[in-house]
Amino acid sequence: MRSAGTIRDKAQARRFADFLLTRGISARLDLGAEGYTVWVHDEDRLAEVRAELPRFLAAPDDPRYNLSRAAESLREQARQAEVATPRPAAPRPAPAVASGVPAAVRVGLMGTPLALALIAFSVVVAIYTQFEPTYSPRLAKLTIATIERIDVARIGWNGLDEIRGGEVWRLLTPCFVHMSFIHLLFNMMWIFDLGRQIEASRGTLTLAFLVLVLGCSSNYAQYLADGPSFGGMSGVVFGLFGYVLLMARFAPSAGMVMSANNALFVGIWFCVCLTGAVGPIANWAHGVGLVLGLGFGGIGVWLHERKR
Repeated sequence: MRSAGTIRDKAQARRFADFLLTRGISARLDLGAEGYTVWVHDEDRLAEVRAELPRFLAAPDDPRYNLSRAAESLREQARQAEVATPRPAAPRPAPAVASGVPAAVRVGLMGTPLALALIAFSVVVAIYTQFEPTYSPRLAKLTIATIERIDVARIGWNGLDEIRGGEVWRLLTPCFVHMSFIHLLFNMMWIFDLGRQIEASRGTLTLAFLVLVLGCSSNYAQYLADGPSFGGMSGVVFGLFGYVLLMARFAPSAGMVMSANNALFVGIWFCVCLTGAVGPIANWAHGVGLVLGLGFGGIGVWLHERKR
């Protein structure tokens, strides 16, 4: 065990120790005359910790170091494993994607403002639009293109003229338009779970980037395939699912979890939607969102492991 450096502030020292734990580095804090000395148990990781410490001291409030809840979850899993060791018959703690429900990441509401804002705005839009059809005047500025009802069987629109004219928000706002209470509830439950995990572990900017890219890309793909009469957060949800699935499986120290039951449910639901058995579904948005989410998840795993 060797010293990696000293941190004067107690709260910052604990925060740095939590950050190291989520990267698989065990450390001990000892109070001395100059502050809290960071002792690293694994000397093979010492150089990595010494390189990270100056970056932490330069910006200790950076969201990437806000992993106290994820660290506590790892400590709890370790305690459970220690208790279970003397009893061979007792089940071992499940990995992130093993069967059963894994230990959940403890995420405070105040630490995930963007995920909560997405839910709140979706609810406000639902109240305002009252789940009316996409050609309703209430939705004129929220759909990807302004839709007009021609007759009972036909609708019309002017391509993407509004977006070309500067109304670029239309690429994203269809995400907040839902067609029923169940549609809204289903999507918001997943945003509450997946979105908050990502925001707590990787930061608000990461979640914002994912929502923006997943939302715009899946909406545009759905428009190209089927026109402008669609809405919902499902493309984003499938993308966030793909991201969390890979991070939980291949970078568990990041603190995200995905149970096997949830992964199986989403996979089955995706296939059921493709059959058309549940009615008109934005399958292109689902597919593009999922593929992009898996891609970003792979990048996230690579970046996470590179920093370790």
